[in-house]
Amino acid sequence: MLIRSFIRGGGAAVPHHISASNRTPEARDAIARETGIGIADTNRTLARDADIIILCVRQPDVVPVMEEIKDLLTDDKLLISIASDVALSELEALTPARVVRVIPSVTSEHLKGVSLMVFSGRTTPADRELALSLFGAIATPPVVIAEQNIEAYTTLTSCAPPAFFAAMVHEFAQSATRMTGIPAAEAERLACETFIGTAALLETPGTTSPDIIRRVATPPGGITEEGGVNVLAHDFPAVCDEIFRATARKHAQFRD
Repeated sequence: MLIRSFIRGGGAAVPHHISASNRTPEARDAIARETGIGIADTNRTLARDADIIILCVRQPDVVPVMEEIKDLLTDDKLLISIASDVALSELEALTPARVVRVIPSVTSEHLKGVSLMVFSGRTTPADRELALSLFGAIATPPVVIAEQNIEAYTTLTSCAPPAFFAAMVHEFAQSATRMTGIPAAEAERLACETFIGTAALLETPGTTSPDIIRRVATPPGGITEEGGVNVLAHDFPAVCDEIFRATARKHAQFRD
């Protein structure tokens, strides 16, 4: 997703400036054929030749991969990690490279959403400008945050929220089928189209979600307010609170 978005995102990067390695050669070769990027036979080859290394591996694989390439990650390299629960201090303990943590969103596939960014003290102003420019080209401008806030912000912006929102749309459509008999495929299509339209309304500059609620829940006491908004206001906050609690528990498990 990042490779495709960097290439599509306003020329953030061009294919011949990108090289990829992967533990699955077939996957690496497939994305190279699709996009025209270069390939590296091993992680070590990539780390040796690249000025900027974006570490995109599962959380348990971060340390093994870093151990594999750490002698090549010299202080003239910029390392960008997208692992959500590996702290800057852990990364810096494994390398003298300048380190940035970035939490992109899956919505960057469509050049939408927000990337979160945390800079280490080793990074230079040029590093920060480069990282902000690179990830700003594939979504809205990145949000630079303090590392201690990364879990809360991740729950709002990363890959989980699209799944949460999609689950809500799906459950709403399923309820329509249970309660009214609308065919499931039709209910899903209608709910999705309405959700997409609502997102477009929210893209209007200066528009907030309460603005949309006020706009469509008029007059007070009508079907929209009594039939939906008030029900959500009563029951939904507890669901959202539990989402934050559950994701916090999972982050703690990953750190442990």
